[in-house]
Amino acid sequence: MASKPYVIFSLHDGRYAIAAEAVKEIFFLPELSPVAEAPTDIVGLLNLHSVFVPVMHLDLRFGHKFERCHLTDSVIVIESQGLQVGVIVHQVETVNDIDEQYLQADLSYGREKNISQAFVQGVINLDDEIILLLNVDNLVRHPDELESLVVGEDSPDAKSSASNFYEQYFPAASTNTKEILHQRAINLQGGTDDSESGELIPIAVVSIDGNYYGLDLGIVREFTKIERVTTIPCCPPHIIGNMNLRGEILTLVDIRHPLNLGIDNHRQPAKAVVIEVDDIVVGIAVEEVFDVVDFRPDQLKPVPVATDTNIAAYFKGMADYLDRPLNAIDLPKLLTQGAMTVELAA
Repeated sequence: MASKPYVIFSLHDGRYAIAAEAVKEIFFLPELSPVAEAPTDIVGLLNLHSVFVPVMHLDLRFGHKFERCHLTDSVIVIESQGLQVGVIVHQVETVNDIDEQYLQADLSYGREKNISQAFVQGVINLDDEIILLLNVDNLVRHPDELESLVVGEDSPDAKSSASNFYEQYFPAASTNTKEILHQRAINLQGGTDDSESGELIPIAVVSIDGNYYGLDLGIVREFTKIERVTTIPCCPPHIIGNMNLRGEILTLVDIRHPLNLGIDNHRQPAKAVVIEVDDIVVGIAVEEVFDVVDFRPDQLKPVPVATDTNIAAYFKGMADYLDRPLNAIDLPKLLTQGAMTVELAA
């Protein structure tokens, strides 16, 4: 049977899918500009490569209870009938090719559909878990209203203060969080240059013991919360334990030990960055996932000479991130050549 690629993402405890052909871009939530008289599900406008794109929150679109945005929320830019709209979700997990035999289209409740029910196009059975397939055209159900929000740079609405965005949708945002969201918005404004894009290094910015570290996005499979960890007897200290990730047993690793980093017991890892290097799939325990940014190779500076040479070998370099140092970790080398090799292979 024929198969098609679908983008799989989560919202609260539910998993959803969108046809990959309708997805234009995916990135972490940036600061948004609010717009007066916008539909209730539209959080604001995003300046994406000098084009203003309306952004909706999926909770509001579904009519669910809305609490607030999160720093780790993602935006999926979808296109319907020539109109691009951003959709805020909690986490983008992966892109899967799914065979038609696992898809039940035209989900029926035995009654006439209303607007909220029309968003669900069908059900996908993936690894014995139900994933709801969303109808992109129905998510962008009122194109005339949305098109009226796409304003030019000289429009006063486009330049409105971002304070309302934080007051309404991100009331708990700290000063540092606002700086990160603002910088994300700036990074998305410029046009793309194909001659330079191939030289950029995509880095996932995470926090470990309150400091910034960078992980190569090319080996990152997904970000997830740490839940229900099962300890493994007689393991070295850098092995936290095993976690069930949608039926897959994932080993969680604390890289503070092999990198000889300071361990602050008051800062417990809450997130895991799932990486895949060769045949190794492992979760790297971190406190928070802050951002995904592109660095030019010349922005990575050498590791300070004073750094222990045994540890410096596992860093690609240093960069500045929000006026603070960021150390880029060479995870493939750490996992395959470092002190963790024997234990992970066991």
